[in-house]
Amino acid sequence: MRKSRSFGTGASSLNLNSMMDVMTIVLVFLIKQIDTEGQLVTAAENLVLPNSTSMKVPKEVSLGIVVDQNWVLVDGQQIVNTSVVSEQDSLMVAALDAILSEKREAEKQAKLARGEPDEGGGNVIVQLDKNMSYDVMFKVMATCGISGFTNVAFAVNMINAEE
Repeated sequence: MRKSRSFGTGASSLNLNSMMDVMTIVLVFLIKQIDTEGQLVTAAENLVLPNSTSMKVPKEVSLGIVVDQNWVLVDGQQIVNTSVVSEQDSLMVAALDAILSEKREAEKQAKLARGEPDEGGGNVIVQLDKNMSYDVMFKVMATCGISGFTNVAFAVNMINAEE
């Protein structure tokens, strides 16, 4: 007794379930990878950030200060001219302190509303041109501390230490 074999007579369908599962896993992995390695801060266009070999990544913060050749900006709003900061004798920049104190108080209220304790100081990232004078940088940092933002991080270009 001989069995007859016929090729191509039955219609077969392609099962895409396994391929969809694999692609979903790859997509989730890529999204997670981008999320953990993405930039924390978008650098201001008119700044040249200093280079750093540090591999430490700061926590995400909600407040950013940009100090360029012309202005000190808080969250994109021009606060005080950099030349005024440079020429003053006091470590505290009054106009900057007023804005930062207001932002710190709002941050405290938001934490309390969420039921979180407000331990320590606020977090701020300072973007400073690498050619900015030390005097201006020191006055901005001192004003941040006076206003309650004691955790100050600087935005830098990360370079490889092996280069």
